[in-house]
Amino acid sequence: MHRDGHVEVAKAYYSVPPEYLARRVWVRWDGRCVRIFNDRVELIATHVQHEPGRFSTQRVHIVAEKISGVERGAAWLLGQTRRIGTEAARWSEAVVQARGVEGVRVLQGLLALAGKHPGDSLEKACAIALSYGSYRLKTIRTLLDREAPRQESFTFMDEHPIIRNLSEYARLVHHAFHKEVQP
Repeated sequence: MHRDGHVEVAKAYYSVPPEYLARRVWVRWDGRCVRIFNDRVELIATHVQHEPGRFSTQRVHIVAEKISGVERGAAWLLGQTRRIGTEAARWSEAVVQARGVEGVRVLQGLLALAGKHPGDSLEKACAIALSYGSYRLKTIRTLLDREAPRQESFTFMDEHPIIRNLSEYARLVHHAFHKEVQP
């Protein structure tokens, strides 16, 4: 079991009771259900199987005293991502906001990428991912491998010579409905 209280099964993550931290557990899965057993082959957790990259965390698997520790861990990781740059920090904050506890592992992956890629490339990838609202580490890896344009944002105009007034549209619709059919 990993330090974050989850085991990895087919690239998805499933929570385990905290007393099994750093201990070996047995896992069986069949495409629908993931069952986790202790060393005496006693069932200790059951989860619905998820797609790769997803987390399944049962509230009972997080000890109340540890919840603040998890939050402190995320805060520390956010502090580390600020060292990469402002775009990485903004993206990291959005990840934690959007994904919650699941985002902690994503931030760890981002920090691992910082050791392998130049800071400016990582900053650019984080800025682009943020502009698209993508909060997955896979997106950052893809953007590091290839160049992608930043998502453009458009402002909408209320007035323009080719934009008609709503009353004109109302007249047009009224005329269309009340028009007599000619043979």
